[in-house]
Amino acid sequence: MNALFTMGVVLAIFLGASYCFLYRSYKRIARRCRKKDCGRTGVKRICKILPARDENVVSFRSPEGKPRWFIRRIIKLTFTQCKCGWVELVKIDTDPMSLWHAWWAMKFHKDQFMFTEPKLIEAAQAKMRKLYLGGKHESLDPQTTDTPTLSPKSLFRDYFEEISEVIDKI
Repeated sequence: MNALFTMGVVLAIFLGASYCFLYRSYKRIARRCRKKDCGRTGVKRICKILPARDENVVSFRSPEGKPRWFIRRIIKLTFTQCKCGWVELVKIDTDPMSLWHAWWAMKFHKDQFMFTEPKLIEAAQAKMRKLYLGGKHESLDPQTTDTPTLSPKSLFRDYFEEISEVIDKI
């Protein structure tokens, strides 16, 4: 019985240590610079908190005057920044935030509530553009226009579709 207990403890310690090692290795690989020809592993994570417009201070009362433990209308943005100058928005979180976390960040990390860095704003706008418009706009040549080329096929395409609809109804 004593030998089985000892083997179980050794196995648990081994599994815990290997999990920690593999997790740290994964984080070193996952948190590397994705800019071409850089590949540094020392990227820095920057967190920004954007409260609702009517939330001026962190308090136990909502703007309506009701008591609360969580701030529900809040957006948390997580950026990665490399020493080479590459910045990317990697996470947009809209989950509620506890008052304790908000108070701690307001007291000791005031820079999380200040979203004024131009590189971060530009990275956030690029990510929003990519999320809502897709990847189509990034591969376009700057000299191209949104106007399609003029051809007889494009002129009569809608006309033939309307005629086919009329014929189908008959």
